[in-house]
Amino acid sequence: MSSDKPETNKISPEIAARLVGRLIEDPAFRELFQKDAAKALAEIGVNVDAQPECCDIQQLASVDELRAVQAQLEQYLSTSLQAMFVPHCFEAGKAADSLE
Repeated sequence: MSSDKPETNKISPEIAARLVGRLIEDPAFRELFQKDAAKALAEIGVNVDAQPECCDIQQLASVDELRAVQAQLEQYLSTSLQAMFVPHCFEAGKAADSLE
């Protein structure tokens, strides 16, 4: 029972910071994340085999929206066992609400 363990659904604080930082600062990474989240996550060091299918979002949150919740989002991603199951934290207009 390897990838079914809840611990495997968490990402490290360093990876969470890297993910959010790249989504804010790197337009090419934002585009890749929107098109193929698994490939983008693998690029920053996430073991995508241990992660569920995730981040199937319609519209990625804007840079300003992500910047406004950056610290909360990083904490959520690195502490929640369900973080990568729930893509709403990356969805435009829903980032702040999903972190409450």
